[in-house]
Amino acid sequence: MHTSESVTSLDTSVQEFLKLVDENESFLVVSHTYPDGDAVGSTLAMGLLLEKLGKKVTFYNQHPLPFNFGFLPAADRWVNELTEAQKDIDVTVILDCAQLHRIGDDLETRGVLGKKIAVVDHHKTWDSDFAEVYVRDVSAAATGEVIYRILVASTAELDLEIAKCLYCCVLTDTGSFRYSSTSPTTFQIAGELLKVGINPWDMTSQIYESQPVEKMKLLGKSLSTLNVSDSGNLASIRLERQMFRDVLGPDFESMDFTSFTDGFINHARSIAGVEIAAQLFEEAATDEQSTPSWKISFRSRGSVNAAELAGQFGGGGNHNAAGCTILGSADSVHAQLAEALDRLVDAQGK
Repeated sequence: MHTSESVTSLDTSVQEFLKLVDENESFLVVSHTYPDGDAVGSTLAMGLLLEKLGKKVTFYNQHPLPFNFGFLPAADRWVNELTEAQKDIDVTVILDCAQLHRIGDDLETRGVLGKKIAVVDHHKTWDSDFAEVYVRDVSAAATGEVIYRILVASTAELDLEIAKCLYCCVLTDTGSFRYSSTSPTTFQIAGELLKVGINPWDMTSQIYESQPVEKMKLLGKSLSTLNVSDSGNLASIRLERQMFRDVLGPDFESMDFTSFTDGFINHARSIAGVEIAAQLFEEAATDEQSTPSWKISFRSRGSVNAAELAGQFGGGGNHNAAGCTILGSADSVHAQLAEALDRLVDAQGK
């Protein structure tokens, strides 16, 4: 639940954001790379809201839209490249992360971040010195909840298109309302979205139960790498680039191949006794790099803070979901994570 102090602070930042919107005309909306459901839904919902407020909007991400979110309103406007006209941006709105490096390097290196930057997010990990306005609520279960607050405070009305995008946010970032981050506020917002005409089964079916056979083949390969630590606290699975090559073909790099892995980590977390699951995703090697680099996602059952574990390796996130990057063999990475997690569990027990 929100404290009165946090609500007051959030209300103030919401008004600062709406003032920034009122004073500018062209906006670029972007989330972190390898976007998940909250990132996708936030990007689309914010873009549609800004258009309702009379603004010119570009929906951008360095990576493609995952295939299972293609049914959402404005999904067909998601772009990975900017035209010269689109590079003339007044404000960049960064969604579902509050760290500039997490949106990728394309925008910054090309100098098209916009004259001003705003952040709308719910994660605890953040950088406090690069944006003009921060709208953050770490008690929110999803960034979609924060956008809902902005919409209510604006002159725009909630319609079915925006409602679908916001429902995608809360549905996916709460694990279908199962995670401990799910709050009474989450259900209240979901209820308001349903009033507009959301069909819960249709949303769930589109996102989770319309999977290509290739995804199931990748899941099988990934689960064959399952590694549970001696203590039982950590379960890890890995996704090697050769797996994608075997299932999707040699040109998998040109595909939205990361969207084929959504939800895999939950199988590892479902093992009895596991506190945190880790998914190791092998990144593309560079010419200078001889040691494998793994992009790691964490999912916690709730009793152990995933962000604390990620933070020990230079990463971050929130209590239930976090991530980092580690160099080394898959076995050595698993061992490092297991040792660090065991220390956290032991410290928590004291």
